[in-house]
Amino acid sequence: MTGTHAHTDPQPQPTRTARADRHPPWCDRSRCTADAASQANGYRSGGGEHRSAPVPLNLATGQWLPVQDGTAWLTEACAPWLCEPYLRVRVGDMHLSMPADNARRVLDALSALLASAMSASEVIP
Repeated sequence: MTGTHAHTDPQPQPTRTARADRHPPWCDRSRCTADAASQANGYRSGGGEHRSAPVPLNLATGQWLPVQDGTAWLTEACAPWLCEPYLRVRVGDMHLSMPADNARRVLDALSALLASAMSASEVIP
């Protein structure tokens, strides 16, 4: 015996989830580039992504913006493991990308702030 032993235990592999095999409910098949078949036998980059229909953002009332229109959409990578959906926002040459769960918390905080402005404007002195 030479002191080196062959490692016979199989290496851990990512757990396959249903995510790579199905489209999320918000996925717009005409924009989707996800290819679950590319993920057979383990992860390979270039598996594409699920994409939602774009939502137009009218920013005409915003001040000092380089453009008056933007677009928002959801994406989720295609991989053999659970992937997180992201919110993508594009306004002119500016791009914002954040996990959808974080975006939800930001929007909840903004909604509460805007609700306080609405209730303040309804107060009659």
